[in-house]
Amino acid sequence: MFYKIDHLLPKSLLNIRAAILLGILCIGIASCKKSLNDTDKLQGRLATGSVSYVQGSNVVALNGNNYNFTPYYVGVPVNLTEKAKSTDTVTAVVDPTLVSQYNQVYQDKNPSFQQGAFQVAHNGKFAVEAGATQAKDSLSVVLTDGSQLKDSTIYLVPVTLSAKSGAALKYSLFFFKVFVVKIDLKAKMYGMTVLNGNTAGRSSYGALSIVYTATVPDSLKFRVSLNTLFPAHDALVQATFLTDDEVNAAIIKENFPGYPAPLPVPAGTALITKDLATVPSGRLLSMDSITVKFPNKQNMSSFQWYVMGLKVKSYTASQYGVPPVANDSCRAYIRFFLY
Repeated sequence: MFYKIDHLLPKSLLNIRAAILLGILCIGIASCKKSLNDTDKLQGRLATGSVSYVQGSNVVALNGNNYNFTPYYVGVPVNLTEKAKSTDTVTAVVDPTLVSQYNQVYQDKNPSFQQGAFQVAHNGKFAVEAGATQAKDSLSVVLTDGSQLKDSTIYLVPVTLSAKSGAALKYSLFFFKVFVVKIDLKAKMYGMTVLNGNTAGRSSYGALSIVYTATVPDSLKFRVSLNTLFPAHDALVQATFLTDDEVNAAIIKENFPGYPAPLPVPAGTALITKDLATVPSGRLLSMDSITVKFPNKQNMSSFQWYVMGLKVKSYTASQYGVPPVANDSCRAYIRFFLY
């Protein structure tokens, strides 16, 4: 009797241990299965999304203000899987939280962005007519606040869609790739009028440069340009004469030739009659010109080289006054030699 009990006892313990082990294993499998299901669901949701072409957005800084533009984009159609039974409205919103989830599933490194940095075009509302299989407007995203974004960086922008009346959407999730560039708005000299067959060029340091011999024109006109498009408002660019000290420094820097040595144009010889140029909204080149006249050209002597210059300056009477670029392309030099 005792022998049988003693013989069966280890077997019972073995069964208990096996049962415990099996239970732990089942719990582990269930846990793993749940984890896998969660990942599968997330991946499944992301996999149903569609990726658009890369868009281009600019953050343009001017006088302490940031202006946001999205000039380069390709609209994506909002399609249904079947005809809408009635008029419907598809609502689209940017969901920044999906960036980290996307990175988690696909082992990617897309940078995060704050809520409100991007929004959907057309205020996120897309009308669908009864019987239609596509919304009237195309889907895209626009940059609305790039102040916290990094320069020259591509952002993944997830957009989720839902239909108010339950129309069956072909895609309820889109991913837009947006390349963001941040730039300070600056102005430079673009070109000048040329007379008597003279040709305007660029000096070795990038300034506009032209030479007049034997004659002094009655007036010269200078057009200016911006370093990037500015669709927010007309931009204003102001110019002023270089001082004699600046002209003398330019003569040395540019190694302007001449014998006798070049001199600054005598005071009062030239006059800026129009010192402000306007660059229309969304354009690079000014629609009008800065104008210089020479009411006292007789002040210049024969057989002498003279140099004068203009430069772009910051126009402070308007928040849309554009400062100069930080190089000599914001300058123009005019040289004279009279017989």
